[in-house]
Amino acid sequence: MIGASSGIGVETARILALRGVQVVTAVRNTGSCAKVKQDIVNQVPGAKVVVMELDLSSMESVRKFASDYKSDGLPLNLLM
Repeated sequence: MIGASSGIGVETARILALRGVQVVTAVRNTGSCAKVKQDIVNQVPGAKVVVMELDLSSMESVRKFASDYKSDGLPLNLLM
């Protein structure tokens, strides 16, 4: 999920986690999203939230994200 570090993205990630969806957040600043992840996990016991670095303005970052995502074996059912 792109844009899950603030605003409507945070709420969307939280709602998906409430419904049992494993949420993978793709953000430029993983440090700023760590609090979002912790808040969701605190509100939704058992929530699965993964924070990964992705800067859409950099093709190198996009390629690294895709490679890391694939090597982690994470499922991809929905892209937001």
